[in-house]
Amino acid sequence: MGAGHQRGDSRVTYPVAEYDHVDPLLVERSPPTGRTSTAATGVYVYRGNAIPQLANRVLWGDMPSGEIFHIDADNLPSGGQAAIRRVLLIHDGEAKTLLQLIQEKNREQGKQPAARADLRYGTGPDGQVFIMNKHDGTIRLLVPGR
Repeated sequence: MGAGHQRGDSRVTYPVAEYDHVDPLLVERSPPTGRTSTAATGVYVYRGNAIPQLANRVLWGDMPSGEIFHIDADNLPSGGQAAIRRVLLIHDGEAKTLLQLIQEKNREQGKQPAARADLRYGTGPDGQVFIMNKHDGTIRLLVPGR
C-alpha cells in the first residue's frame, strides 16, 4: 500500500475517533503527579432529546480526569476521523471536570479527595442522562446548557 493510502485497506476497521493521552487542556489542570488522560470509560450512545446538544452522540469519559467527550454516533467519517468535542460541566458558574466535582464533594464529606473519576452513565425518564461514580456516592443529572 502506498503512502497516500494509509487508511485504505478495506479489510481493516479503523477507529472513527482517537484521543491522545497528552491533552494540553488537561496538562494545565493535572495534579502534581503529571497524570493526564489514561483510559476511556463509560461509553454511551445518547438517543434522548432532553439534552439537544448531545442527541445522537457517543459520550465517554476519561479516567482519571473526569473529562467528558462526544462524537456523532450516526454520521461517521468516510476517511479520516471525526472531531471530538468536550462536555463542560458548569457548577457555581465555573467549568469543572467530574473529578473536580467529586473532590469538592469528598472535602464536604470529610474524606480524602479521590484521585480519579470512574464515570458511568445511566438514563432516566424523558431522556435524562445521569453520571455516576463510585467515589462520592453522588448521582448527577446532566442538563442542557443555556
